[in-house]
Amino acid sequence: MRQILGNWGEYLINKVLHPFTIFATPLFILLLIIYFVAGAFKESVSYGVRSFAGALFPLIIVTYIFLFQKELIASLGKIKIFVSFLISFCWGIILMLLISIFGNNKAGIPVNEIILSGSFSILVFSYVSIRENKILSFYYGMISGFLFFIIFFSFPI
Repeated sequence: MRQILGNWGEYLINKVLHPFTIFATPLFILLLIIYFVAGAFKESVSYGVRSFAGALFPLIIVTYIFLFQKELIASLGKIKIFVSFLISFCWGIILMLLISIFGNNKAGIPVNEIILSGSFSILVFSYVSIRENKILSFYYGMISGFLFFIIFFSFPI
């Protein structure tokens, strides 16, 4: 108990904030995916199936990479922590920008679902792949990029 009171800030970050971030972010993205897929089914069954396929496609690709392309995971661990954070930070901003530009297109392509599902997949992939802090820096970078975009440019939906 003395350790907790001695450095309560470290305890708060390690035992509360970090676990909340790791759990809440993918959950939030998953809820957005469900929202878009459900909304697409309200428009028509055809568009709903297309939306669901758009959400499923990135999950399949990332799962394939995780299960059968282990050398890609190993190569990600070679990137320096700050560089990996910056790469995924920029990637998060780019994804939000793509949603804001192409998200509600008239062609019916489920861009929101594809991008959000891909992001969800990468976050889960990063968490599962935590063998070192370098992989986790991708996770925090993407989350930070999303939040940066939302704070400065609004939510793109």
